[in-house]
Amino acid sequence: MSVTATVVEAGDDGAPERPVPGVGAFVDSLVALLHTEYGVDPQAIRSRATEVLATFAGARVQSFVPILVEKRLRELYRGLRT
Repeated sequence: MSVTATVVEAGDDGAPERPVPGVGAFVDSLVALLHTEYGVDPQAIRSRATEVLATFAGARVQSFVPILVEKRLRELYRGLRT
C-alpha cells in the first residue's frame, strides 16, 4: 500500500471567481433591515454593502459571506449610533 501526501496552499487556485448565489436578494433584504433598524439612508447601506462584499470576492468558501457582510455592517452602524 502506498500513501501520497498532498499539500494545499492558500491563495489563488486558478479557479474562476463565482458570485455568491442570491447576492442581489440578500443585499436588498439587508438594506431594508438595516434601514429600519438604524435609520441610515438605503443607498448608503447598499453602497457600503457592495464595498464589503468586494472584500470577500476571492474567498474560497462563499457560503458564509452574507453572514460576514451583515456582521461588518452592523458593527459599522452600531458605532455610528453611539
